[in-house]
Amino acid sequence: MKEFAWHGCTVRITKKKVRNTNLRIRPEEPQTIHVSIPFSMTYEEARQLLEEPKVVRWAERYRKKLRDAPKRPNLSNEERAGQAAQYRERLQEMLPELFRKWEEILGVRCGKVTIRDTRSQWGSCSIRTKNISISVWLGAFSKDCVEYVVVHELVHLLETGHNARFYGILDQHYPNWRSCREQLRRGSA
Repeated sequence: MKEFAWHGCTVRITKKKVRNTNLRIRPEEPQTIHVSIPFSMTYEEARQLLEEPKVVRWAERYRKKLRDAPKRPNLSNEERAGQAAQYRERLQEMLPELFRKWEEILGVRCGKVTIRDTRSQWGSCSIRTKNISISVWLGAFSKDCVEYVVVHELVHLLETGHNARFYGILDQHYPNWRSCREQLRRGSA
């Protein structure tokens, strides 16, 4: 195993019985990139691979995603399950009304809406199926924050990427989205 500093994080390269190079960042170690390489590859080749622009962009995007990810409470499994059940119930009461309201405003229809115990994001949207998933931990936040995530995911049915058009639609329809996003980033309900 080789370990070194790279772009403000630690890289651990391990040779394994793999066909392709694999890169991972674990939620519990967001400052460490784990790289698995085939035995036939040299450590120097792996280091050069890390300098490819697409790898640098991937690492930056993934670390940002982990930074913005839902903060799960530091509780016992039993306490966490109880809290998740309360949040799920709150979301089940709130979400149908919010989805009806915003589907009509935006002129879109989503498929199925699910509530999941997610670690990496507050919500996600499958463009192909139009299904939307919401993190159960979003239930700890204000209705405004829940509404922001609903609008954010529905806007993806109009614009798949996070580009100027996407944020323009958000600005037009939900102007206080930045405040809600900041609350979610800070983890302050």
